[in-house]
Amino acid sequence: MAESSYVQTAISTKVLRCLAPLVTAIAAAACSSPTAPSPTPATLALQSSAWQTIGDPQPFPLANDGAALTFEFPTTGSINYLFIASPLTIVRGTLSVTVRVTTTGPAVFNSLDPQTSTCTIPSSVRPFLWANDNGNGDYDRWWSNTRAFTLAAGTGTITVPLTADAWSSVNGKVGNADGPTKFAFDKALLNVSRLGLTFGGGCSFGHGINVSGGAATFGVTEYAIR
Repeated sequence: MAESSYVQTAISTKVLRCLAPLVTAIAAAACSSPTAPSPTPATLALQSSAWQTIGDPQPFPLANDGAALTFEFPTTGSINYLFIASPLTIVRGTLSVTVRVTTTGPAVFNSLDPQTSTCTIPSSVRPFLWANDNGNGDYDRWWSNTRAFTLAAGTGTITVPLTADAWSSVNGKVGNADGPTKFAFDKALLNVSRLGLTFGGGCSFGHGINVSGGAATFGVTEYAIR
C-alpha cells in the first residue's frame, strides 16, 4: 500500500473511532423521550370570558363570583369540559387546582356514563390537558388518573405531578405503560394548547355531569402549575 493511502486510511479509521460515541449519542437522543425542561410556574386567569366549554347547552354559561370562575350544574343536558388556552406550551412540575361545590337541597350528581358493577368511577371532576394544537388523536388529551375531586358539597385541591405515571390517555392508557406511550406523553407536555377540567363518571372521565333533586354551583378558585 502506498504511504499516502496508508496515512489516509489510518486517519479515516481514527476519525471514525472518535465520531462513533457522538453518533451513538445522537441516535440515542433521537430515539429517546424529549428532554424535560425546568418547571415554569404559571397561574391561569379565571375570567369567565377566557374559558370555553363542551356541554349541553353549548356554549355553556359561565360566570365569576369574585375571583372564582363559576357555573350552575344543569338539571338537563350536561357539563363535560371546561378549558382555557394554556399560557405555556411546555409544562413541567405539578398541576394544582382548587375547586368548590355548593349545593341547595338533596342534590345528586348524575354521570351521563352511569356507574355499574364494572364502571365504578364516581361522579367527579379532574384536571386534563389538551396537546398538539387540540388534536383528536389517542395521545392528544391526557387526564389526571387517579387524582380527582368527587362531586359533593365542599372544597378541595387536586394536586397532580406532571409525570407519566399520574396521567392516562384517551383510551385510558397510563403514560408510563410502555416506551411509545411515555414518548407520546412527554411530547404532549412539550406541545400543550389547552388546560382545564372534565366532568364524568362510570367508565369515563369526561362524558358529562348533571344534577337532580336540588341545585349545585361549581367554582374554580385557583388553577396553577408550580
